[in-house]
Amino acid sequence: MRFQTPIRSKQLLLAAAALSFAIALFQAVLSFSPSLSSFFGAAELATNPLLLLVTSLAATMVFALFGLYALAGASTIRRLPLLRTGLLVIGVIYTLRGLFLLPELLLMTDVLPAPEPVPPQAVLSSLVALATGLLYVLGTLTSWKRLQPHVRL
Repeated sequence: MRFQTPIRSKQLLLAAAALSFAIALFQAVLSFSPSLSSFFGAAELATNPLLLLVTSLAATMVFALFGLYALAGASTIRRLPLLRTGLLVIGVIYTLRGLFLLPELLLMTDVLPAPEPVPPQAVLSSLVALATGLLYVLGTLTSWKRLQPHVRL
C-alpha cells in the first residue's frame, strides 16, 4: 500500500512566500487609503495620512522581506543571511499574531464577555497570519538539514 507523497518543504515555503507577498501588497494598498485602513483597525493612523503612509510602507517592506526569506528557503533565489534562524523567527511572529484568533473566537461565541463585537476582518487577519506562520514553521523544520549553512574554508 502506497501513501500519498507529503507536501515538500519547498512547496510550503513557496506558499509562505506567496502569502507574505500578498500581505505586503495588501499593506501597500492600505497605505494609500485611510478609509480602508480604518476599516481594518487602524483608525488612529488613518487620521494622520503621512504617518499612515510611512508606517504602512515600512510594514510593506518588512512583509516583502519575509517573502524573500521564504523564497530563499525554497532555493528560488540566492541564500540570505541567517536563513534558518530568520525563517523560524518569521514563522513564530506570524504564528503568534495568528494565535489572536483564539480569544477572538472565544469573544465571538460568548465564552468570554465581549465589550464590543469582534469584527470579521480581525478574525480573517488572524487566520491568514496563523496559516502563514504554520507554513513558515513547517517548511523550515522539514527542510532543516537542507537549509544548513555551507561552511567554506
